[in-house]
Amino acid sequence: MLSEQPRVVLPQSHQKLLKRLVAAAFRHKNRLAPFLSAEVRRALFCEDEILPQDIVVPGCKVSYRLDWQETTPHRPLVYPEDFRDEATQISLLSPVGVALLGLRVGEGMPVFIPESGPHALRVVDVEPADRRH
Repeated sequence: MLSEQPRVVLPQSHQKLLKRLVAAAFRHKNRLAPFLSAEVRRALFCEDEILPQDIVVPGCKVSYRLDWQETTPHRPLVYPEDFRDEATQISLLSPVGVALLGLRVGEGMPVFIPESGPHALRVVDVEPADRRH
């Protein structure tokens, strides 16, 4: 397992949305609410224009590896209201989605997946989100 948690860096433009998501997760008694809350609380929010392109943010496409398994195909990290298909998207309210949030390429994070237990997750590649608003 990974011993130290990497820094979480997120775009300022998502700060309010993420805090609302945390509040909604607690209201709906989502089991991931404490994990998401902890990640958002420890996040460093920076101006979107200076955010490095290799950070996992909502809307980007990310590939990752669990333990020593094969690298996943690129899939977008999406807010729960935009989540439609587990095979083609990663929900921000999934164990993997919360663990990926704010990580850079090459960084890793421990994650507990209810169906299979504890894993070491590592970001392999990030295709940046469209930053035009």
